[in-house]
Formats: sequence, C-alpha cells, structure tokens
Amino acid sequence: MKHINWWSVASVALMAASAILSFGHDLIEQQKTDEELHDMVQEEVRRQLEEKNQ
Repeated sequence: MKHINWWSVASVALMAASAILSFGHDLIEQQKTDEELHDMVQEEVRRQLEEKNQ
C-alpha cells in the first residue's frame, strides 16, 4: 500500500479552497459593481425624464 503524505494533501486542499474563495469574492465584487452601475444609469434616466416632462 502506498504511503500518503497527508501534509501535501492538506496543503493542496487549502490552496484550492483559497482559490475558490478568492474567485467567489471577485464574483461578488463584480456583481456589486454591476448593480451600482445599473442603479446609476436608472437614476440618470429618471432625472432626464423628469427634466423632459417639466
């Protein structure tokens, strides 16, 4: 039977988990940025429509 180096297995698992968490954090930041941009555009359209209707 092969001898498994559990420290190596744990190290690789921790690196993978760190990469996944980092990627998830980047996705959340991107989503937040997209939502903020959408809100800014919506507010600008509303403001322009109000000016047009006056």
